[in-house]
Amino acid sequence: MATILSRSSTTGFYNAPVTKGLMGCLFLTCTSLNVPLFAHLRRYLICNLPEVISKGEIWRILLAKLSFVDMKDLVVGFLLMYYFRIFERRYGSHKFASYLIANQCVTTLLETVTVLSLHYAGFDLHNGGHLPPGPYGLIFPLFVSYYCDIPHVAQTRVLGVPITGKTLTYLLGLQLAYTSPATAISALCGVVSGLIYRHNVLYIQRLTFIPAVVGRFAAATLGPLLASAPPQETLTGATLELQRQEEMELWDQQMLMRQRGRHMQMEGDEGRRAGAELNGFLNPQPPPPPSEDQIQTLVAMGFDRQRVLSALRDSHNDVNTASHILLQQAS
Repeated sequence: MATILSRSSTTGFYNAPVTKGLMGCLFLTCTSLNVPLFAHLRRYLICNLPEVISKGEIWRILLAKLSFVDMKDLVVGFLLMYYFRIFERRYGSHKFASYLIANQCVTTLLETVTVLSLHYAGFDLHNGGHLPPGPYGLIFPLFVSYYCDIPHVAQTRVLGVPITGKTLTYLLGLQLAYTSPATAISALCGVVSGLIYRHNVLYIQRLTFIPAVVGRFAAATLGPLLASAPPQETLTGATLELQRQEEMELWDQQMLMRQRGRHMQMEGDEGRRAGAELNGFLNPQPPPPPSEDQIQTLVAMGFDRQRVLSALRDSHNDVNTASHILLQQAS
């Protein structure tokens, strides 16, 4: 847990207003449902699909996905959403909101079809066809992007199994998924939805993209309420180990942004325009060649000269960061 909370902890919700607003809404709804005064509202999140379909009360399917019911699920979901805010910074709030809406809709559709199919096939994994309450479609599709786009750096090994900075995130996902067989199916539907969106099946990315006028209206009205102050450009780790971890995470973010810039340049005219606007940030000028003193400092530590040159180039001639890169490559 400390790993996730320390990950880019100094940045908070800067450039992540959608995640901030979403977490605030989930906190208010879940805590309200656990207060005796509002506990009677829980019945609106109970969705028996065969009964709902027969009565035509489709709105109950939407209500069931508005909030978690158990506080333990809320806590685990909060930790995952807080870390996954890095995707809002990479995609932008407009595209990220479109991503969440699309995946929530597709996940809910897949859940509905799966629950009904299992119910009519005689497999009672959902207590008579009940849809598990909770916005699983906002969390589990992001594991697809997390697996494909976020690099892993081996930190240690336990019984020969590499333990990386991503391991705890996956364990939290398993904790949330395996609350019951029903939630495990919901989590699997979320992962499938993430794959569908990533591969743009049936052009879902275009069909579910929020109109620009809606995005501008939301930015003008809700943007000031959800805005966060920019982070301080200093290392705030209380120990040397935390400072090194933050330094490595910053390097990872810079590498991801450069990869994102190269990807945007390969897209159509829209991608080239966006790449031109962000060129100064995503594609900085290459650093000057490292000095011989910097090279010899790392070579003296026992690293190959070519690897030293490559690490210095990737770290913009920062000897400390380059040494971390070389140590991680050697582990």
